[in-house]
This record gives sequence, structure tokens and C-alpha cells, in this order.
Amino acid sequence: MKRVVILSPGVTLIQDSRFFPLGQDAVLLSRFAQPKKGSLGLDLGAGQGFLSILCGLDRPDLRLEGLELDPDAVAVAEENARRAGLAIPVHQTDLRGLSAQFCSRYDFCLCNPPYYQQGRGKAPQGAGRVLARSDAGASVTQVCQAAFLALKTGGRLYLCFPAGQLAALAVALENSRLALKRLQFVYPREDRPAQLVLTDSVKQGGPGTQVLPPLILRPRRFDKLEESS
Repeated sequence: MKRVVILSPGVTLIQDSRFFPLGQDAVLLSRFAQPKKGSLGLDLGAGQGFLSILCGLDRPDLRLEGLELDPDAVAVAEENARRAGLAIPVHQTDLRGLSAQFCSRYDFCLCNPPYYQQGRGKAPQGAGRVLARSDAGASVTQVCQAAFLALKTGGRLYLCFPAGQLAALAVALENSRLALKRLQFVYPREDRPAQLVLTDSVKQGGPGTQVLPPLILRPRRFDKLEESS
């Protein structure tokens, strides 16, 4: 089933229920990423195209492409790019076996990668959602390996991941020769554990990581205002 999502005034996109929907992860990651002006970027596992479209609307100077395994999702992503007035070609291919045309070509990669191991925890509903949020499609290690191949030396990988799985992400990045340079923890509230981590890594970069101030989605002062109203 398809429905219309209003992304911003004048921009309406299609959201197909077979695939993972637009969520706060994509919004947060698009704001966290800091590619240089005029950079060429690749959205790994583009899904319905929301992440690259958010980046493209915010930064019209960027050149963006997508990579997606499911041909039906590719069609939705390309339609959404047209609806947003953006030229974002989406290549229908598997990131686990990148061909030479994608290698050492991009200044940065974006990814909202798999979160859950297949067969553990509550499974997402629908085949497209399973691929989008489990390693049935590609593991985080394979995502990092694909980013290493796609990036130029010094290129950056921007991704988000559950904060509780940061150790696994750090291992995947290190094994793929991607140096973690900047990270930010995202908290649902001041009194809750971190829910998400946003990371910025550099292909064959040197040591040193900057930990940014925490991002709190719902500061406590707003809760107090609601209670007194």
C-alpha cells in the first residue's frame, strides 16, 4: 500500500508500506552529515530514497546517487526524487558485490544500516523491511566494506546505529580501514539511555575521535511545561 508523505511545503513523497518508512534516523543523519560543497555522495541501501532526498533538499550543491538491491524500492526512490525536484539516480545492485564502476569514486557515503541480526528479537514486517533492518540483506560489516570500496581515499562515511551496538560498529569500521573521527549520541530524553549514535568516519584516516555534545530529542524542560499547562 502506498500513501503520501508531506516532507516540507510543496514536497510530497510516496511511502510504500512494503519498505522501511521515513523515520527520525534519516532526518538526524541528514543533519549530522557535513560533506564538502559540490561533493559526490552515495546512499548505500537507499530504500525509498528518503535519506538522500533530505540531504539534497538541505544541500542543493551536493551530487547524490543511491544504491538499492530491491528493484521495486528503486522505482519508488526514483519517483520520490522526481517529486522532490532532484536528480538522484538509484542503481539497482547489491552493495555486497560492488562492480568497478562504483569503486574509489565517491567523496562520501550515507547509510542507515541493518540494525538487527536475523532470527534475534522482534522481526520487522514485510520482506523489504527485513532487508532494510536486518543482516538478511547486508550486515554492518558488509556496509562498511562497501563504503571503503566506494570512497576515495579520505572520503567520509556517515551512518547511524543503535548506541547499544557501538562496539560492533567500531569493530566493523576498524576492520574496513575506516577511522571514526566524529560521533554524537542521541537520547530520547535526559533521563533515558542513549538510543542512537551518529558517526562520521574517514577512509584510511588517522587516529583521534571528536565526541560531540549529546543530542536530546525531548529535553526535560518541555515535559515540565506540559505538566503545568
